[in-house]
Amino acid sequence: MNNLKKIKIAISSLPKNGWWNNGIVAYLDNDMMSNGAIPNQELLKKEHNNLIEILQKYSLDTIIIPFKSELEANKKYDFVFMRDHFICNTNNDIVICNMKLSERMNEGEYVISTLNDLQYKVSFLDENCVAEGGEFFYLPKENILLAGQCRNNLRGAEQMAEKLKVSKLYIINSKGYHLDTSISPIFNNEYDCIGLVCAREVFSDSEINDLRNICTLNQWELIEIENQDMNSSLSFRTAMNGLTLPGLFIGGKNLKQKKISDFALSNNIIFDSISASQFNLSGGSVHCLTNELF
Repeated sequence: MNNLKKIKIAISSLPKNGWWNNGIVAYLDNDMMSNGAIPNQELLKKEHNNLIEILQKYSLDTIIIPFKSELEANKKYDFVFMRDHFICNTNNDIVICNMKLSERMNEGEYVISTLNDLQYKVSFLDENCVAEGGEFFYLPKENILLAGQCRNNLRGAEQMAEKLKVSKLYIINSKGYHLDTSISPIFNNEYDCIGLVCAREVFSDSEINDLRNICTLNQWELIEIENQDMNSSLSFRTAMNGLTLPGLFIGGKNLKQKKISDFALSNNIIFDSISASQFNLSGGSVHCLTNELF
């Protein structure tokens, strides 16, 4: 896992006076948020510290971006989901995302000063582009961009691909509110994408066939897990929403399915996990809380 030492992971600090301390306000298009739930603030802090500790466990350089008072004053609590604000490529180019939801507009502005200080080249999408970071997976070795279409528009995905100068853009349609609640790539120790895990139930027959064709074309193994009820689907998709790195997957819960454990064992991939239960209340997990800086 030598490649891990070349990757920085950006995460947000926590707001000073509590996170959603008057109760979570769920967004209409997010089936994973718990409307009105009040997070346990002490447990939340512990889980945030555990996230930092597990990143340090794997010698990942952690960049903590401040949760500014303006965000807290405007109740933009989901700023902690660092994934949504930008995408970075291996050429140190960063593209700031345009959020679909009015409640989350302009959150990305609060990461820019830190990224500029780190000498990244920051650019912006046109106003008619809608693109949220949780709707993308960037595959650095192949220079491929996977994009969902629930909270992106097509122009947003296409311009993101243009600005990142990727070799190929694949549009992956599903009913997951973000692509990272529908699939997750798995990388080997050399950072090659070797497989995708997916929640079969959020794909129509035509959508899953398109995904299968993409995997066949790229010689990626598609590990389809079909959950039979909403609770098991939400639990699996929360666990699948993890930070995926060379030879390593860090999730918010253990992925216990035999198909996944067999694949991990045969490809020498470490699966690790921490609890992100309080962040799960607002629909996010480890992938949402983290963002790669190359």
